[in-house]
Amino acid sequence: MQIIRISPRGFGANAYVITQDGKEAIVIDPAQRRVEGELLKLGLTAKYVLLTHCHFDHVGGVAALQAAGAKVLCGEKEKSLCGTSADLYDAFGAPREPFYVDETLKDGETRILCGVSVQTLFTPGHTAGGACYLIADDKGDRHLFTGDTLFAGSIGRTDFPTGSIGALRDSLKKLASLDGDMAVYPGHQEETTLEEERKTNPFMVDL
Repeated sequence: MQIIRISPRGFGANAYVITQDGKEAIVIDPAQRRVEGELLKLGLTAKYVLLTHCHFDHVGGVAALQAAGAKVLCGEKEKSLCGTSADLYDAFGAPREPFYVDETLKDGETRILCGVSVQTLFTPGHTAGGACYLIADDKGDRHLFTGDTLFAGSIGRTDFPTGSIGALRDSLKKLASLDGDMAVYPGHQEETTLEEERKTNPFMVDL
């Protein structure tokens, strides 16, 4: 399994591309339209788009990938926020490119997408329906994609519409309780590990 990070140009989130066969891919939070072009350069076809949440800086490239045939999935509690003022397009004056959610995912649900095991973990707090994705590769290694729930040394904001610091603390407890260590791929900043965040992240050490 290969994980490719597409860093944003200007303001935006990290987009992550996961492929098992080097042909078909899952894209987590395609933040900008340029993600489509990067996939073409890599010779990959996006079959699925997974959204950690609906904020504009995470979904700017969704419409283009959906138009090219990708299915868009998100947590069942986040779907109703997509395309509303909760996506922050209006608040930040960004041009909206509409998309729709093809399917929703339940908390704890595991699906095999493009030959990859993907488990959805509901982690509200940054938004009311936010989710993280726990992906296991064929070697048994686990990779946690945390969106704006958990960063290296920090966490996502809770002062946007539907945010809640209490809910986010509960979500951090949920992540902290996962067995063992694993790589963490956040929506912003650099990669980290869950054990590093348990030990050093000021928002996790006191949970």
